[in-house]
Amino acid sequence: MKFGVFLNQYYTPDSEFEVTDVYEQVDLLERLGFDGVALGERHVHEEGFIEPITALSAIAARTETLDLATMAVLPMLRNPLSLAEQVSMIDRLSNGRMHFGAAIGYRERELEPFDVAMDERSKAFIESITVLERLWNEDSVTHDGERWSFDDVFVSPRPENDLPIWIGGHADIAIKRAAYRGNGWIASASSTSDDLEQQITVYEDALEEFGEDRSEHDIVLMRDCFVADSVEEARETIEPHLLQLYEWYARWGQTYLDEHEVEVDYDALEEKFVLGSPDECIEQLREYEDLGVDQIYLRCQFPGQPQDVTLETLERFGEEVMPPFSNQ
Repeated sequence: MKFGVFLNQYYTPDSEFEVTDVYEQVDLLERLGFDGVALGERHVHEEGFIEPITALSAIAARTETLDLATMAVLPMLRNPLSLAEQVSMIDRLSNGRMHFGAAIGYRERELEPFDVAMDERSKAFIESITVLERLWNEDSVTHDGERWSFDDVFVSPRPENDLPIWIGGHADIAIKRAAYRGNGWIASASSTSDDLEQQITVYEDALEEFGEDRSEHDIVLMRDCFVADSVEEARETIEPHLLQLYEWYARWGQTYLDEHEVEVDYDALEEKFVLGSPDECIEQLREYEDLGVDQIYLRCQFPGQPQDVTLETLERFGEEVMPPFSNQ
């Protein structure tokens, strides 16, 4: 099983976080032998956020071995030709290390400024992915769709190799979409183990239905993680920062007009975290491995969490949790 890190992308008013903090993190991750790093996409976020395409370009120039991934962008918010060129260039800058992760989004506040209606986002997503895949693989693309039209356009240079496309989704229809339109499925961080067992069955059945080889399609799971001497210590260290993030998620699940006070319950979320001592984290990760997960991207820094605390848990994960998985 491979391990990557979903880098923090959120500023907060009271923290000292800055985008350049990720440089120190990716240097450490590469030294420890992690497999990849990823960034997501946000818009209209008051405190501030890291824009993923620009940041991944900088990380590409700084690293040599880490896979780079968007996890996940909303491709229908951009012109496909421009986005295809940007992603292709990151792939070239990194000598073929780019992975394109995409999703349809769920926050109306982020979609509206880009003229994407909530009830139209699925169709726009499919059209965007279709055009992007063609641009990365064909010498010339002519397309006449509902949202975009192109006549004899192309990307040059194209990605160095076949660019992996990972598609995120929670509902059965989204999981099946990942099976026939991508090379991997990004499982939601909100999925419980029982959810995952059912969802992986849906994904693998869909691959079989579409005549796809399971070994050529990765199941990528996102998980929030912190390594300490015990679950109690881990929880005490990160709970305020972790719950801040989940409060934001709870607000974003509603219309933006209602983004005010929302409470979240740690105990109700606990099953979805990988927390505790190295041995406890290994035990939890073995469960995902047994379910069929191929890659796990861990989020180890949460809004307002200090850099030194983050570096410490990343180092402990790399030195004390990963080795048993790399010896297989």
